[in-house]
Amino acid sequence: MIVIFDRQHFGKPGKSDTGAASDLDGDGVTETQEQEANLTPLYYGAAKTMLEAMGHQVVVLDSGWYPARHERANQIARNNLSQKVAYLACHINAGKGDYSVMIHDERSQNGKRLADCLARSLERQNLPGLKRHLTRSATATNEWRRGFSTIQGIYAGPPNIAGVCVEPYFIDRPEHAWIGTVSGSKIIGESLVVGILAWGL
Repeated sequence: MIVIFDRQHFGKPGKSDTGAASDLDGDGVTETQEQEANLTPLYYGAAKTMLEAMGHQVVVLDSGWYPARHERANQIARNNLSQKVAYLACHINAGKGDYSVMIHDERSQNGKRLADCLARSLERQNLPGLKRHLTRSATATNEWRRGFSTIQGIYAGPPNIAGVCVEPYFIDRPEHAWIGTVSGSKIIGESLVVGILAWGL
């Protein structure tokens, strides 16, 4: 299996974008390590380590506009039609919610299966501060349209690839601050691996 982690927000040409941010340590300054695109590598990095130890191929995308990244992911899938390919657009939510959400393209049943597997795996962890684990379908016009924009090009790929926008916790909810630590993110990352494997194997 091939797993593609996209460090979204980061790497847009000519644009400084690190996504959501929150003063996690309460010192009155939002620092680099308190920004979304600098926290997602903690959880997908843990997932990458675990997957590679199991013999799976992992690709990290961290540059280009989203459509270009989607095309790169689809080309990887085209070049490996005998393997399943999971594409995870890596994010952290904002708005002080108490849930994780896995967002898939409404058109993609394969994407829905991947999103369901990821959500179920996180739910089994019974993590403090995360009361609900949601799966939501997105279109260009519904309430999840921002999530749709992070994965919309994946649907044009071959049938062996599925894409999900991953929002495992809220950067600005105090109860979730522990998840942004190395140890908390490791739990999230390894839980995502369990979900990916359930989908792919």
